[in-house]
Amino acid sequence: MNRLLKLAVIAGFALSAATALARAESIAIGSSVHSLFSLPLYLAKEKGYFEQEGLTVEIINFSGGSTATPALLGGSVVLQSAATENMLKVVTAGQPIKAVMTVQSTLNGAIVIPQTIADKLGDGRSIEDVKGFRIGTLSRGGMADMAMRYIATDLGLDPERDMTLMPMAPDALGPSMQAGDLDAALTVEPQQTVLVEALGGFTYLVDMLEGEGPELFQDMGWISLQGKVDWIDANPETVRKVVKAMVAAQKFVADENNLDEVVRLMEPVFPSLKPELLRKSIQKQIKTYTPRITKGTIAKNNELLLTSGALQKAIEYDVVVDESYSELWNAFDSK
Repeated sequence: MNRLLKLAVIAGFALSAATALARAESIAIGSSVHSLFSLPLYLAKEKGYFEQEGLTVEIINFSGGSTATPALLGGSVVLQSAATENMLKVVTAGQPIKAVMTVQSTLNGAIVIPQTIADKLGDGRSIEDVKGFRIGTLSRGGMADMAMRYIATDLGLDPERDMTLMPMAPDALGPSMQAGDLDAALTVEPQQTVLVEALGGFTYLVDMLEGEGPELFQDMGWISLQGKVDWIDANPETVRKVVKAMVAAQKFVADENNLDEVVRLMEPVFPSLKPELLRKSIQKQIKTYTPRITKGTIAKNNELLLTSGALQKAIEYDVVVDESYSELWNAFDSK
């Protein structure tokens, strides 16, 4: 009888597990770029937080907002981790999209310069030295380009006359600086960690993750989790489960005691990045993965876009943010 009872219990557990798996809801979530700015999304999957919420999540990586947002609008993904400023531009174009949480709060950017230029500038070098520089960015109108234009304007410089902005592929920035074709580059993680820590011969002129540069880039809700308004309204429980899982991932990565495990879990997600560089990059960013979206963060994105000419009028907070999940954002700060 005992043996039969044990077999029955085992069979019951197996049936329960199979039933739970069958009931799991399958959804696809996009990341506008395969990037560390979506770390909480990847971590929620690797740690099993989505699974704990009864979700089977497929993560689809895109090559920028120009490919990610059409996929969201077309239904290929139901949510996306993408730049908040891009969402505002899309909403201005008439598409009803809202953010339900912040994924990464601070722009993980830096202005990197060759050590040879740093030596010429001396110990007193500062952000003002960008005047007259040839500066590599990414795509025209992208975040790096807009950030550099904002920095120029903030310094009282004309980005068209007082410097030369040169859009190029991320992997071309280092070689172009080494060849003397660029004086600086505005990069995002892990590019600057690779340049400074791995390649060598480069240093920071401005490191936003150290609080340097314009205050606008700090806690600006840089990357947010976004969805079409009609889908969010029709699937509030699914959205709640996703947000809960991703906030749990943010809390996990924010604890420096978990750094080793975070790096281990992210190694297969970012196989081209050496583990020691992955660790250094994540360590620099762990305090930036926070979920709350405030009126101040949306105001900063408005200011960035208005300054660059990408917007003609500021967008109201409640047009682009769904606060229904704010109690889950608040859970990030609870112990």
